[in-house]
Amino acid sequence: MYNFDLKGIGEEYLISYHIAEELLIGIICLFIALRVFLARKEGYKRNEEELKSRLYLIGSAFLILSLSSFIHALIHEQKLDQNLLYQTVVAYCFGLLTLVIGISSERPWRWGFFPFIYFGLLIFLVPYIYKALPIFGEFRPLIWLSVAYLSGIVCMLYFAAFYRTGSRNFIYSGLGHAFICLSAILLFFPAPIGSTIWLYGHIFRPIGFVVLFFSMNQEEFKRLGGSILYRALSAFSLLAAIPLLVFGTIVFYENVHPIQIMGRRMLVFLLLLVTLASALIFGLGMIIRLIKPILNLKSSVDTLVEEGFNKQVEITSNDEIGELSGAFNEMVVKLRNAIAEQDRLSRLAATGELAATLAHEIKNPLNAIGGAATYLGKNFRGALIQEFSRIIIDEVSRINKLTTTLLNFARPLKPEPAPTDLKGLINETVTLLNQEAREHEITISTDVSDDIPIVMIDHNQIKQVLINILLNSFDAVEKGGRVKIKSYSANGSVNISIEDNGKGIKNEDLKHIFNPFFTTKTRGTGLGLAISKKIIKEHGGDIIVESVPGKGSVFTIELPIRYN
Repeated sequence: MYNFDLKGIGEEYLISYHIAEELLIGIICLFIALRVFLARKEGYKRNEEELKSRLYLIGSAFLILSLSSFIHALIHEQKLDQNLLYQTVVAYCFGLLTLVIGISSERPWRWGFFPFIYFGLLIFLVPYIYKALPIFGEFRPLIWLSVAYLSGIVCMLYFAAFYRTGSRNFIYSGLGHAFICLSAILLFFPAPIGSTIWLYGHIFRPIGFVVLFFSMNQEEFKRLGGSILYRALSAFSLLAAIPLLVFGTIVFYENVHPIQIMGRRMLVFLLLLVTLASALIFGLGMIIRLIKPILNLKSSVDTLVEEGFNKQVEITSNDEIGELSGAFNEMVVKLRNAIAEQDRLSRLAATGELAATLAHEIKNPLNAIGGAATYLGKNFRGALIQEFSRIIIDEVSRINKLTTTLLNFARPLKPEPAPTDLKGLINETVTLLNQEAREHEITISTDVSDDIPIVMIDHNQIKQVLINILLNSFDAVEKGGRVKIKSYSANGSVNISIEDNGKGIKNEDLKHIFNPFFTTKTRGTGLGLAISKKIIKEHGGDIIVESVPGKGSVFTIELPIRYN
């Protein structure tokens, strides 16, 4: 390698370059910190506390790095005591450690106190303290070794994040920290100012931070999440650092104060002991961290087998085990809903079969009774006979309507879809029920979007559904009440919501309202909503109900734009 030795330029100019380098790094870290804190102010749908706590730690880490660089530049610019650099470089290590915790911690909100420890490092700026420390130049390589090690850990964490998420920005961030790690390794060697090693060390370092400035954006922050992989890398690396740092301390201490042979053997023994203890602690910790959530998941599966689908796994992390627990909970909910729907369909089929049988059995004698009553009314003129004949005919007519409803419920409701203007259908239904609404002193209002597309539906069946739900709303509201119909398109479907300010539905009744013959009214068969649900299901849609007792209800009909 060609030796670019710049010692002839003059130490003053090289120090000026170093000051500019530190100022640039301080500004870059400050901008990154601001970017992180701004991202923290956004709202997040999932794991908001976890993500905001993680961003707080990452932002604090870059803020500490920024302050360290500014203080470092100030010390050189004012030509202060070199031992003051202990504070900046130790704080630099602390900032990197905060960054490691921010990326890898399973519960980052528990580390909210950690950045405040930085204020304790300000003690290195007290003259009595920094003057009592060894000369900075003697222990400077050991500190840069720590910087290199921590930067290497962050680099590995970013590469692990790329492996987990597939985001290329994590590769660039990892490369940025790789440059910082390489510069710290070069600065580890006690080379004089202006030498080739010094030059490369102070070139790679700002390059690394410039790469970070362009790679670290809000999308990257949002995709950072806890991972077993991150924690394993961090735990192993930090524990492995213990014997390495002990060894480095011994080497540098021996350079300053030579150690006797017996003392050296004891130190080697202690070093091996610390290494073994570190490996055991790491292994035990990882076993506990991995096995415990898996055992919890197994326990939930066993409970599921024994007790049914009411048990869910507690999600305590956002790593792979947390994602697996979340997927398990979603599966349980879907299975529970599927079984409930299957049970409902079975009951509907049984009810429909029974209703059809009853309707046929009732209809024949009912027709005979109605015919006989009509004959009596026509052929006998007595006032009492006329009155009883009319009562019989009216009641037979009412029962006939009920049997017709039962037969309609039992009969398969195969839709005959045709292109339909939903706005026109809603207006047609409202016009049909306006008179009844006026009689009950109910105000009907519509809010139908103009951009609703033409939908493929069975005009008469959907009209029947709207009538059934509107009549239910009329029964729920008191005089002077309001019913509002709103329609809009969203996510490939058309939604019709019917909202009233009536008495609402009790929570215990809400799950039964679509069951056949379930009703809370003194009149009616309890089949209107069951038939409506059946019609909408045949169209590939659904009816969703939201209700607050005492305030009203909202029925939302979801219909696919394209009928399958």
